[in-house]
Amino acid sequence: MSSRRTLIICVAVVAGLFSAVSASAFLSGSDQRAYKGATLVKVFKVSKDVAKGYSGDDAISGEFVKSDEMPQEFRPATAVTDINTLRGKVAVTALSANQVVVDGMFVDPKVAQVTAAQRIPAGQVAVTVSVDQVKGVAGLLVPGDRVNIMVNVEGAQQTMYQNVQILFIGSTAAPEAGDTQAVANPGSGLLTFAVPQEAAAKIALAAAQPSGLYLTLVPPDYKPTEIPGATTGNLLSGSDTPYGP
Repeated sequence: MSSRRTLIICVAVVAGLFSAVSASAFLSGSDQRAYKGATLVKVFKVSKDVAKGYSGDDAISGEFVKSDEMPQEFRPATAVTDINTLRGKVAVTALSANQVVVDGMFVDPKVAQVTAAQRIPAGQVAVTVSVDQVKGVAGLLVPGDRVNIMVNVEGAQQTMYQNVQILFIGSTAAPEAGDTQAVANPGSGLLTFAVPQEAAAKIALAAAQPSGLYLTLVPPDYKPTEIPGATTGNLLSGSDTPYGP
């Protein structure tokens, strides 16, 4: 069922964008001269940017979609001619202002819904671990953040993996492209990572050790680098500050 839903969404997005972009070529710049002597027909245009998942009812009442006219020869074959067909539907993707609204831009919410499996990047799997407030960066993590994973191996604290994506915290998913709703930590210590299967097996084994996992939050521009392990023998070696000389 998820494959069918994915296919429907992909077809709707591609068809909608193709038709809208084609029409926008007319609606911009000097092409406005084509109005002269042309037979004008009714269309509906996106008047203000519409976020992915935004309801058609709100788009209508908030005047995110408005009636307009354009030459008949340029109107997309799938252009929406009755604004009420948007009611009860949601935007399948983010829509930019000045796009002509066509069939497939707004779909039934059940079709637009993305399953957990569909959020996993190609070639990866989802694996869940449990961390407490101390080892999980004091609950500051939010879905979509990236972390380094540390594990204690025979008395040495080693950085196991770097820049690991948090796909879910509890059942709250990381935002997708076009999502505008702010994300927050739902108060859960259950973190789901998206990693290759081999890495998932190692993370699961490490999480089962008595010391568990220790996470560090990294910034968006973080670049993985070689990190030596920390032992009781080298705790006091190195520079006077953690930031180098």
